Amino acid sequence: MKFKNFEFPANPGVIKAGITSNCHSGAQPGKNSVVENVSINPATVEGSGEFYGDDGLEACTRLQKMLREKTSGWLFAPCIVPIKAFLTDFEWQQSSKSKSYSYGFKFVEDCTQKSETENLSFVYASEGQNAFDIAFENGVSVDDIMTLNDLITPFDIEENDRVVLR
Repeated sequence: MKFKNFEFPANPGVIKAGITSNCHSGAQPGKNSVVENVSINPATVEGSGEFYGDDGLEACTRLQKMLREKTSGWLFAPCIVPIKAFLTDFEWQQSSKSKSYSYGFKFVEDCTQKSETENLSFVYASEGQNAFDIAFENGVSVDDIMTLNDLITPFDIEENDRVVLR
């Protein structure tokens, strides 16, 4: 995993990524309710792990400094496409017996500017995604996705498939 110019010596033991949306529902007399997806919330990535030895203390100190900088940077994690994010939480504790440093973190996607992730050349499909969903999310045409990935139908994409965009 990498954030800005800090590369974790090993991927954290636990990484959890999530994204949620805000929905609005309204009742219509004599009909079913209407539900609209109003907005998508920023993606979050959180997790925990351990650093070891003298380098572990240095890693904790660098991450604390990055948190205090209050600036976003590119986050590359195994479970998500790269996003621009803020480090919003970082906590750690030292174990004097094993000279290890347990840590926990949370990143929140920076939505203040237009996302640059649409310049990616590929993405990994999420559960239930099809070519239409991926095209819409990444600003490319369905035809391009179909051609570049040799798809017969827009629904031939499975979870975790590598989908070429450009």
